[in-house]
Amino acid sequence: MKLKTYKVYTKWTGYSEIIIQAKSKEEVKELVDTQNYNPSDEIHTGYGLEYGYDDEEITKIEEQESDSD
Repeated sequence: MKLKTYKVYTKWTGYSEIIIQAKSKEEVKELVDTQNYNPSDEIHTGYGLEYGYDDEEITKIEEQESDSD
């Protein structure tokens, strides 16, 4: 049986930790809101924090076109 290729979309409740240097909490909020920080200073659930992917669920599955047919 020939395998098909699918794209799976998921969503989950996640968390992140971001290290930011700033003069105040207000400045930190502004930097995060505008994503004006080094992405390497952010750790997300699922690939770094111990929280994992909480309540992960599949939202959509799409069959992909095959190039080899």
